[in-house]
Amino acid sequence: MDQRIAVAALGLAAAIACVGCHTMRFEVGDGQVGKVVHERKAFYIAGLVPTNKVDVREFCPAGAVAVSEETTFVDGLLGFFTLSIYTPRSSTFYCAVEGG
Repeated sequence: MDQRIAVAALGLAAAIACVGCHTMRFEVGDGQVGKVVHERKAFYIAGLVPTNKVDVREFCPAGAVAVSEETTFVDGLLGFFTLSIYTPRSSTFYCAVEGG
């Protein structure tokens, strides 16, 4: 195998290994989960600068039972290739059942 191909393959493997995934889930209320809303948000400078504020009441008028923040593999890959200038995150809102 050509040495350049081996170095490129090793570099690609290292890049993929650096892209990590994580999930944080916060239980913020009691009750049954009604609808589940997924949203993707953009952050800049390694996640320190958000692009917008999120009001959970827009998604869950009856309140939220739980909120989950996740960096998916694709989110991490985008952050890696932009040198953490652009770092997206995925959010999931678990809404309480309305009227319950």
